Amino acid sequence: MCEAIDNDTWTGYTCSDKKHFMCSKDGTYTLSKQKEDWCHALKYCRMHNSDLVSIHNETEYGLVLKKGNKRSFWIGLMHDEWEWEDNGCSSFRTWKTSTRDSDEEKECTYYIQEINEVGCNDNKQTFCSKGDMRIKVINKNLTWEEAFKYCETKHSGLLWIEDKEDQDAVEQWLEYSDVVGPFWIALRQSHVFGFWIWRDSAVSYNNWKNGFVPVPPSSHICGVISRTDNYTWTDENCLLEHPFLCEEEIVYMNHNE
Repeated sequence: MCEAIDNDTWTGYTCSDKKHFMCSKDGTYTLSKQKEDWCHALKYCRMHNSDLVSIHNETEYGLVLKKGNKRSFWIGLMHDEWEWEDNGCSSFRTWKTSTRDSDEEKECTYYIQEINEVGCNDNKQTFCSKGDMRIKVINKNLTWEEAFKYCETKHSGLLWIEDKEDQDAVEQWLEYSDVVGPFWIALRQSHVFGFWIWRDSAVSYNNWKNGFVPVPPSSHICGVISRTDNYTWTDENCLLEHPFLCEEEIVYMNHNE
């Protein structure tokens, strides 16, 4: 749960909601024109050498309300007893309902399609990640263009696979997903030159099915990754509807991350 000021009152909202937000630095308050979820509001403020506003006394509260001018906006308060080990800012939780009612103290979690609490000394397989992006599996059937716009609006964009490390990460993640696919990725063929691109960058690493790069005029111009074909890529009619993979930039809670 993240806090916003709404009609001059502190109110808790789901952190993924998009709202205006207020940054502060050295007693100067700036209300954003755009809307972001709480984590990306935090990132925006820090990118501009400030932070989401903190309120320590009645005087500051009055200044914040005056600057807010009756708008609904995020402030720098998030309350959650759980955090991700990498200090990444994420409100994503999908708890198994029965585990949240236990009185037994448990401080670690494991994942089998839902998140479960366990003791930290229990033996479980580990699921590793690295880098500054996380993968989001979207179980919604859309055309390539619709998927592209969805990811740009709600996350950081449709997924790129730039090297073998990225490919391995996608395979690992999809092994834990119950969505079959195939999945749209940000792979598209240039109308002008005929080579494949990630939005505006040429594809260097590739994992095409059977090792053959689709070429015009016989190829479709959008690309998917398929679990049933050993996670290889194939060309696909852009107007067909499939689930898809978004990427989401990790926003770190600490300044030094």
